[in-house]
Amino acid sequence: TKVQLGVQSLDDEILARNKRGHTVAATRRAMRLLRLAGFKIVVHWMPNLLGATPESDEADFRRLWDDPALRPDELKIYPTALLRDTELYAHWQRGEYRPYDEETLVELLARCKSTIPPYCRVNRLMRDIPAPNIVAGVKKSNLRQIVRRRMAQEGLVCRCIRCREVRGSTVAPESLRLSRLEYATDGTREWFLSYVTPDDRLAGFLRLSLPQAAPPLAELDGAAVVREVHVYGPALELGDRQEGYAQHAGLGTRLLDEARRIARQAGYRHLAVIAAVGTRPYYRERGFTLGRWYMHRDLAPVRESSQED
Repeated sequence: TKVQLGVQSLDDEILARNKRGHTVAATRRAMRLLRLAGFKIVVHWMPNLLGATPESDEADFRRLWDDPALRPDELKIYPTALLRDTELYAHWQRGEYRPYDEETLVELLARCKSTIPPYCRVNRLMRDIPAPNIVAGVKKSNLRQIVRRRMAQEGLVCRCIRCREVRGSTVAPESLRLSRLEYATDGTREWFLSYVTPDDRLAGFLRLSLPQAAPPLAELDGAAVVREVHVYGPALELGDRQEGYAQHAGLGTRLLDEARRIARQAGYRHLAVIAAVGTRPYYRERGFTLGRWYMHRDLAPVRESSQED
């Protein structure tokens, strides 16, 4: 239900110089098809590639959000690592490539993280490469913490999903409010529905796609698509409950109810969910039935939500 794309750059010249073997147009096409099919999209992005500068990297990163054909759900930021016996290493030996120093990279990433919209989750900020293998450049494995400290010093805030998750914390369900964020992509209107605490921590969210183009699969004809439902809390044995945890406040059901309401109001005939095998029982308990590839529920009337943004 999730596809990771090695996008790396949104500049065709940089992609060609680094022999990536694809273009920005190919990235756009891939993301359009994946979103129309209901997949979650994880983009890998690499600053400090051959030919890039801190200024061009910052502009490149902003294109991820400014271009409706992009706007990924999750992100892995992998600063380029200079390794021995690679083509990039040969460029470095000839003086044609220089890795960013720590100050440059941390400042760049701090500015980039402050622009990330609340519907995206930053999964990684550094690739797991042993420091002795890195010839030059930043070798610290705790780069995320260093960037976070820099942002705090400069008064910058990251509103990505990971930075706002309640995780295992207890929450008061009555304090949560339903936030609705709508944004356009190439081929869909997206709704990011979330329950947030008074201090903007994220207790749960749902990604709803309203296709504006023909679906890639006949099964999705006339369907709005739930691409993800995630509610935070500890792992428990089936049937166990712990008061105050978001997972046991019925947030998933409430989010699905709101998704059904929005989809029905927009004129869709049914709601489809791209569900892993292990999550299918959850959706069956909520009125969904299995089609060939997706879980489905007809869009009967649903109750109005009383908590909204």
